[in-house]
Amino acid sequence: MDQRSLQTRLEICYKVYELYSDILNSYVADYYVENHWNKLSTSWKQYFNNIEVNQLSNILNLGKPLDNQMYPLTLLCLRNIITKYTLSRKMVTPISVSPSVIDNKFMNFFWKNVKLKKRHEIDVMSKLCYDLAIKTKCFHIVDIGSGLGHLSRMLSYGYGFSVCTFEAVDALTNLATAMDTNFEETLNKRNIKHKSTFRTVHINKKISTELIKTEFLNLVIQAFKKNIKFGLVGLHPCGDLGTLLLKLYTHCPNIVYINIASCCYMKITLEPLDEAYFPLSQFCKNKHMTLSYLSCEIACHAIENYSEKLKNAEEYQKLKIHSYRAALEDILVTADPNLRHSMICGAKCDKNLTFKKYVEKVCDKLHIIADEKILLYENIVNNTWNKVVSFYSVRLLLAPVVENIVLLDRLLYVLESGSFCKILPVFDCNISPRNQVLSGVKIKK
Repeated sequence: MDQRSLQTRLEICYKVYELYSDILNSYVADYYVENHWNKLSTSWKQYFNNIEVNQLSNILNLGKPLDNQMYPLTLLCLRNIITKYTLSRKMVTPISVSPSVIDNKFMNFFWKNVKLKKRHEIDVMSKLCYDLAIKTKCFHIVDIGSGLGHLSRMLSYGYGFSVCTFEAVDALTNLATAMDTNFEETLNKRNIKHKSTFRTVHINKKISTELIKTEFLNLVIQAFKKNIKFGLVGLHPCGDLGTLLLKLYTHCPNIVYINIASCCYMKITLEPLDEAYFPLSQFCKNKHMTLSYLSCEIACHAIENYSEKLKNAEEYQKLKIHSYRAALEDILVTADPNLRHSMICGAKCDKNLTFKKYVEKVCDKLHIIADEKILLYENIVNNTWNKVVSFYSVRLLLAPVVENIVLLDRLLYVLESGSFCKILPVFDCNISPRNQVLSGVKIKK
């Protein structure tokens, strides 16, 4: 995708964002407080008021065309625009690695006690890094936000990378180091072959703008004991950290390639600053694009998983919990406006959970709620909870627009720097909802 095509996509996505910002910037918990239902157009209200659950699920399933049911024209147009101008979330064919590269005995041992989601992500990301390492002849890599070091361990022992990591939490750095030692000792005891020739260096440092400008490169040189070219990897760096990795990639001449999967968009600093976190690209800056916290928060939700819940009658009934929370919010705000958005304990919804039982479970302010009020809202919830689910589903339908604004801005930023770059859905979105990975390789001049 060239820069002009990217810019067109960004402009269209941003126009959609502006058009539907009132819906995107709505807490579902405020549904009754702010009367969210009236934020929908008349034709949408009529449609969603009578919608079948399977139709609601189909609307969210952007990978499949809709059936021949009657839909509001504006809803059809919106869905078509989202489908056409946002990045596909359908997982691409995984990169294949020659069987000679990976020892099966090693793999079987490595995956023990690793959860499915993490296993899937590490397997895919390590292959992506190996592919770029082969192409660039660069087997030194820095893992940012490395946590317990599962990915770095796979890169080192499974693929033969020389690895250096950065992790802000001291306890995780210490645990990762201890786990490396234990892992290698166990491999040797069991005569399991591995490819590690360099002991991974775990650095307990928080990546910041100041660190990038001053210490970062020197710390990496010290870790590898030489001034070397290296790759950069971030497996779901949170919020601003994703932005910092891209700035690091574009500004550090030693970095040859990058693989980064983003997450937690609502933790991005969205206020205009000299050191911008959003937008990054000059194009989006010139267009004065801005995003809100709430829109970035909904962009992190799992649209495919929610679509599946809508198909399941039992799971669908559990979605009544959204309405319970919204009804409680209305009660609390009516009693005391200062109680708005109070911290409320979570509660699992089952078929026997009434609104009264829900309030008893989660609220320590029962003294301000009369029984007759609870009964009144029980009736309101029973009559309107399907509308709450529909409204939340509309927000989810719009969520890919916001995610794409963030991702395409990042992609354009890297392209503007003169680097080759692409974004691909490399993870299964049902396992790992933030399934897009930005891969960049610097072009030799």
